[in-house]
Amino acid sequence: MGKIAILLVLVVLLVGGGAAAYVLYFAESDEAAAAEAEHDPDAPPVYVEFNPIMLPVIGDDGIEQFFSLLITLEVADAEDADRVIAMAPRLNDAHLTALYGSLNAEDITDDGVLDLRQVKRRLINVSNQVLGADIVRDALIQTVSQRFL
Repeated sequence: MGKIAILLVLVVLLVGGGAAAYVLYFAESDEAAAAEAEHDPDAPPVYVEFNPIMLPVIGDDGIEQFFSLLITLEVADAEDADRVIAMAPRLNDAHLTALYGSLNAEDITDDGVLDLRQVKRRLINVSNQVLGADIVRDALIQTVSQRFL
């Protein structure tokens, strides 16, 4: 009788362990597949607009000019947009850091004029470093203002 009880307990533990493994590993994959199936690739993208960024360009005699940029990030859906909004302080910091260093190193300027393709590329790269790969599809530059001092 004792051997049967031990065998029954072992069978229950094995079945419970198998069910737990299924829930932990396979059910999560099913949820991800269902979420991916719900995402319509033809759905219009979502845009998240940021406050203007002011960037000083510092030369030998101090500040030579200011650039002001209004940036909008393009993402796939509202869930990604919520993530961008939640991470906005980190994104602002990353954008300022990437662009400020590039301006003063003259990596993104050509004779004092911004190379917008380079700016967009840097914004997309640093945004995806903060948010995760391929969250940001594009960085749209809405306004550029340049003021010489």
